[in-house]
Amino acid sequence: MKIALVGGTGDIGEGFAVRWAPKHEIIIGSRKADKAESRAGEVLSGLQGRGLSCQVRGTNNGSAIQESDLVVLCVPFETLDSVTRDLQKSYSDQIVVSPVVPMTCKAYFDFTPPEGSYAAGLVRANLPETVRVVSGFHTIAAAALSDPDRVMNGDVLICGDDREAKGVVADLAREVKNLRPLDAGPLAVSRQVEVLTPLLLNVSKNNKMRQLGIKFIQEK
Repeated sequence: MKIALVGGTGDIGEGFAVRWAPKHEIIIGSRKADKAESRAGEVLSGLQGRGLSCQVRGTNNGSAIQESDLVVLCVPFETLDSVTRDLQKSYSDQIVVSPVVPMTCKAYFDFTPPEGSYAAGLVRANLPETVRVVSGFHTIAAAALSDPDRVMNGDVLICGDDREAKGVVADLAREVKNLRPLDAGPLAVSRQVEVLTPLLLNVSKNNKMRQLGIKFIQEK
């Protein structure tokens, strides 16, 4: 599968790249193709240094989207509108994954969604109906994900209106050892999941705990 990491030159993009490159073709996107190409080269070099044969390349965001089967939006909320609305013609029938969370930090991290909506809802509103939007990976620490030696231990809450698309994203989550995908419901539930990210960051900050995640347990 060809996976585009839109705005994928940061930590979260690197994390998805190093975890999925052994089984998929990774296309790192950026507004500037040369920046994406440079980052892709760094990621590929690191993977090859571990004896892995992978396909990782970089290009501009529009081309990355057009060439992909699945798109992950690795951008802050502030630029989410532009990489969906402004690049709308680059999308066709891809699965689009949003781990994006609208939040601010003053005295504490706070969930600040657009009025009457949420990040995944904005993605859905901006993209063609042929695109299947799924949200997930909101509670996975980017620093932990980008360390290939780090064994993850958490749950990935997945929301979406298309069962098949959610299944594809769940399979990608399973490719990261010890991550467990959980179906949280339709895309509208994303609002409830997105709010968990600033909560995790507040707990992390106030208790000096690093790279927190979420794990659901059954009380038997």
